[in-house]
Amino acid sequence: MAGSEDMLLKEYFGEIAGQADEISEIKLNTVIRSGVSGPVRYRVRAAKRYLVGMAVIAAALLLFAFPWLGNQIEPHNARGSSVASQINALFSPYLEKANNTVASAIEAGLVQPVSGVTVEQNGFELAVEAIAADRKGIILLFSLQNNTGQKAQVNLLQLSGKGYSPVNYPYGLSLNTREVAIGTTYSYEILQWAGGFGSLPDEITLELNIGEPERNPSAPVVIDKPLAKLSVPFKLDKEKMAKAGEIMSMNQILSVDGQDIIIDEVYAAASGTYLQYANSQQNRKQIFSIINPQFRMGSNGDFTSFSPVRTLVAEGKEILVFGNDSRSRQPLQLQLDGILALDKDDMQVVIDTDKQQVIMAPDDNLSVLLYTAEKGTTLVLNHYTAPGKKKFYNSLILEGEFTDSKGQIHSSADLYDIPPHQASKDQKSIPVRNYMGLGSNKFAQPLTFTIYSYPAPVYQKLSLDIRQ
Repeated sequence: MAGSEDMLLKEYFGEIAGQADEISEIKLNTVIRSGVSGPVRYRVRAAKRYLVGMAVIAAALLLFAFPWLGNQIEPHNARGSSVASQINALFSPYLEKANNTVASAIEAGLVQPVSGVTVEQNGFELAVEAIAADRKGIILLFSLQNNTGQKAQVNLLQLSGKGYSPVNYPYGLSLNTREVAIGTTYSYEILQWAGGFGSLPDEITLELNIGEPERNPSAPVVIDKPLAKLSVPFKLDKEKMAKAGEIMSMNQILSVDGQDIIIDEVYAAASGTYLQYANSQQNRKQIFSIINPQFRMGSNGDFTSFSPVRTLVAEGKEILVFGNDSRSRQPLQLQLDGILALDKDDMQVVIDTDKQQVIMAPDDNLSVLLYTAEKGTTLVLNHYTAPGKKKFYNSLILEGEFTDSKGQIHSSADLYDIPPHQASKDQKSIPVRNYMGLGSNKFAQPLTFTIYSYPAPVYQKLSLDIRQ
């Protein structure tokens, strides 16, 4: 997969950053804000961190696809709710900013206060105030008090077990580190377990590393020398976790253009709704993504829709994670608009970079062209989509290695001068383009690449009743 490209060009950095701001919090920031999956012992430049984060998002969102502008699930405002008026005052600061999943878990009584979980170091004080843990994940409500008189930022956030081994699912480097304002900041996190909940220890630790805010985006960020390293342990009630939520065994098949998607199980709990599925090995096409999967909760035309917030692979199972409303057990239905898929015989792209020709590709939408940027002139592989066609997160992604005509295998890390890029959504009058840098290195021609993901939609609306 393309995830180790060269330094991000300035014009691309600006355009992609603008796009990242446009993605709704529930679809992107839950991936971003989960922080670093493990201790990072090196100095990393801001642009490089951003690029690594973009690759992480490409991987995290690979199992599903939807238009670039999805329906945002707005933060829940509980001030006008009669139920919220009876909620413990402890939760009020969190309800002000919580999304529907967290707010509904609080109001349903699933988030329970914890006491004595506080640590202080170098003018920073961390307190875990409440949790809701289930079979798949956990909601954390915590406060961070900054008594230093200066702003800071969270550079690392993770849950660890014995021996400081992370127990939350790894999401990679954060795209936008979290600011720590002067005074008290109230935050929440929804994290998923890296493995089965049965393998969790009875006690886990929330770890936060606090660093100085970036004053110069191009300057190195020191992660291994934080201003404070805050760790607070708290207990898990695994017996209670085992009983939490609702498991709905399905063993149903949804077929799109003859390609079978096996719906194994749906699990609804405080931390979200989890769709466990698999693609049939008998399919003639390689399925990259499901297009616009949604859970719809309700009946009689009154529905609440939940889009995916992230994907994960746990215990060998592919899982889509959606939001949830823990206050309701209304009927639940899964809907999708199709798949992104290619015939398994069309998974290679052959390019002669000397002649700037695409020799073999799945369709006629790929071309090679020269691109001139501040660093110089380089070749890019361009995917052309006709004007008016929808854009997907799952754009053109190639595997991390390619083969030259002599059979020599090369790493894509040494190839890309320009990272994957998609034209801005504001450029509605021109065709949508996905760029992937081919660099200017000389290899024995032609070059053969294997496709990791490709924007080849197969549209077919389907639905499946999950809960009556």
